[in-house]
Amino acid sequence: MLFTSPTYVLFLTTVFLIFWFLNGRNLVARNLFLLAASYCFYGLWDWRFLGLLTGVSLVNYFIGRAIGHHEARLRRKAWLVAGLVVNLGNLIFFKYFNFFIAEFIEVSRLIGFNVNWFELKLIIPIGISFYTFLSVSYLVDIYRKKIVPEKFLPDVLLTLSFFPIILAGPIQRPASLLPQIQTKHLYSGQLFADGLRQILWGLFAKLVIADNCAPYVDRIFSGCHTFSGSTLLLGIVLFAIQIYADFSGYSDIAIGSAKLLGFNLMRNFAYPYFAKDIVDFWKRWHISLTSWFRDYLFLPLAFYISGKIRRQRILFVGSDLIIYAVAISFTWFLTGFWHGAMFTFIAWGLIHAASLILHRALRKNRMKMIRRFNLRGDRMLKGFIRLITLTVIMVSGIFFRSDSVAHALEYIHNTCSLDLFVTPKILPLEMILPVLFYFGIEWMQRTKQYGLEMSTSGKPVIFRWGLYYLVIFLIFFYANTHQEFIYFQF
Repeated sequence: MLFTSPTYVLFLTTVFLIFWFLNGRNLVARNLFLLAASYCFYGLWDWRFLGLLTGVSLVNYFIGRAIGHHEARLRRKAWLVAGLVVNLGNLIFFKYFNFFIAEFIEVSRLIGFNVNWFELKLIIPIGISFYTFLSVSYLVDIYRKKIVPEKFLPDVLLTLSFFPIILAGPIQRPASLLPQIQTKHLYSGQLFADGLRQILWGLFAKLVIADNCAPYVDRIFSGCHTFSGSTLLLGIVLFAIQIYADFSGYSDIAIGSAKLLGFNLMRNFAYPYFAKDIVDFWKRWHISLTSWFRDYLFLPLAFYISGKIRRQRILFVGSDLIIYAVAISFTWFLTGFWHGAMFTFIAWGLIHAASLILHRALRKNRMKMIRRFNLRGDRMLKGFIRLITLTVIMVSGIFFRSDSVAHALEYIHNTCSLDLFVTPKILPLEMILPVLFYFGIEWMQRTKQYGLEMSTSGKPVIFRWGLYYLVIFLIFFYANTHQEFIYFQF
């Protein structure tokens, strides 16, 4: 059931009506219905994995209770480790088993051993990465005593399977979602209208921008050995537009759907292509994932390493930079690997790790230069840094989109050719105006949560409704193909 399908409209409408009917009468019945709706939503993708989701959620419920029951640190940690083994083991088995087997066979052949092994025909359960992260954060937060383990089983099951976020996020921490699940909601016409606007903007991003860029991206990347450098450069730009519109569109629909039911989910995108530098970009892109890795991996790892280093400088390098470099490299290695069992994703992650390390290493020299030449606020310098940031993003995107590292390197090599400055062989002229409209609205609304966020007092009625009708018209005019969201594969 795609967010962009008529079936989802019918599903959401039904859930909306029954939810608000039950909300004021019986909180338990409301949540049981919402749990059933979430399981129905997930089961329609593949009912076989519904049992896996339920089983993992049950295990996390009992382990969470066990962690909360014990006061002794060692026992709490033992239960936490058991929970991590269950959750991460489940993820590794389904997502990475064949990858590790294939690499083991390849290494064995390189050293002269012929190993006959087997591969399992595993289907990766949709959303497994996202509900695994929800489960891990639930157990870790109980261990850290940020939350207490919930006694009522259906509330935990719903927290780990809430239908707007189960397939591809946002990764809404149980610490913020559970209290909303356990509270009766007051219907708000303003929140309802806000949710509809955000859904509408998400549909526009997905159906008009992402889905119409996709065929061009597929054609250019699959034929990178035949196209000119200018065409390949266009392919890089189109992919950057596609993946942003695709995933931010999904997030807007998910957040908007939750708003219709009175839930407030965390923001997942904050106009990342308007970022001032690479650090700012990762504060704006896939915020729920980057903040998850920051809180549950990067910061604990950096704190652990800092406790092992007693010297302020090592080989003329400050220990703080070394700690940051090690922690950020490991974090981004796993971030890349989380996206998929391919070396292209690892390369993508390490490119961003290197750019973040370089940005931090040059920070002092950069600030000295700005003070010395009085460049604070200089538009040319800011523009140059933004250009460098976008270049890093797009180069790394080649690895993210390519089928192999060799394919990515070939793409880069063919792009950097003498025909880089000729007219591209593929020119999607029909996409120019929608893309300009899309980013133009986002630039105008860059202080807002999303492109169509508007208060009734902020803009004239004729402007607001004219914009809504224009977006709806463009959706009906351009929505010719319906493709799955890119992040469903992760």
